[in-house]
Amino acid sequence: MSLDAAELAKLFAGGLRDATDLLCFLVCLAGHMLLVLYEKGSIFVLKKDVKIGKFVALDNIGRYAIFIGPQRCLAVDADKFPGIEANCAYFTEQLGSSVHICKCNIKDRKVERISEAADFVKQDKKFALTADHPSTIIHLLSGYTLNIPDSQLALQQVP
Repeated sequence: MSLDAAELAKLFAGGLRDATDLLCFLVCLAGHMLLVLYEKGSIFVLKKDVKIGKFVALDNIGRYAIFIGPQRCLAVDADKFPGIEANCAYFTEQLGSSVHICKCNIKDRKVERISEAADFVKQDKKFALTADHPSTIIHLLSGYTLNIPDSQLALQQVP
């Protein structure tokens, strides 16, 4: 499906309440530069079609998975990471001091909560306490998308 600016705006049916509601990331995937858009559970992966001059919404990213957070976005080869499902985007929903990890199938847009991790985020801080959770690669990569650039000092802030 190709999109112009007006059609792209329609993808987010409820409209954006605030400019900060939309996260946009460029991700290199298998040699292609993709635009990943995220707005509270709605995820769209777009690729520029240079022949028609429009963005095309992808419903298949092959064997890859995308991790989206407020600070970072990255793509991984799901074949190399057991437990990560291909053609899915993983993102976090923050509810108070808890963060839930969700998975969105890019083809059918079905969203599923896959983690009930309580206190995954340090109170009043913007970093994940991945050290407190001997967990999966999904937790680790999701935590990486949450952490702010200077969070490498986070362990000094933990009492």
